[in-house]
Amino acid sequence: MDKIVIALNLVIDFLESSDKISEKSIKDYLFNTGFDDHVIRQVMTVLDISNFDGNIWFRVFTKKEKNMLSADAISYLQKLHLTGILDPLGLEDVIENAMTSEAFKVDVETVKNLVLYSLMERKSLYASGVEDEEEYLH
Repeated sequence: MDKIVIALNLVIDFLESSDKISEKSIKDYLFNTGFDDHVIRQVMTVLDISNFDGNIWFRVFTKKEKNMLSADAISYLQKLHLTGILDPLGLEDVIENAMTSEAFKVDVETVKNLVLYSLMERKSLYASGVEDEEEYLH
């Protein structure tokens, strides 16, 4: 699981620096970085890329969200959504978590972390390491 988290972090950074994103470019980047086919397939499953040709659904940010998120963070979120990395529910999840942040202005690095957590949570990567016998205190 550690390799998947590392690979997801690298992909999230790659998405910010790359102008033209495709499923093949992500796979090539991970392969050239040293990940094997098994890890790459798992990462692509977590990303669940739905549409690289553009998404017809778009989101308008409220004034409160624009005040809380930096312009770069908003652009990055839009890029992730338009490329299909974040579906509408994932986008809303990340924005909601960003809005509850204690930071004055949420930057791209914070958004990257929120995206990573959202992707991992939605694909239950957190839960995969939990044993049935473990007990939690409430």
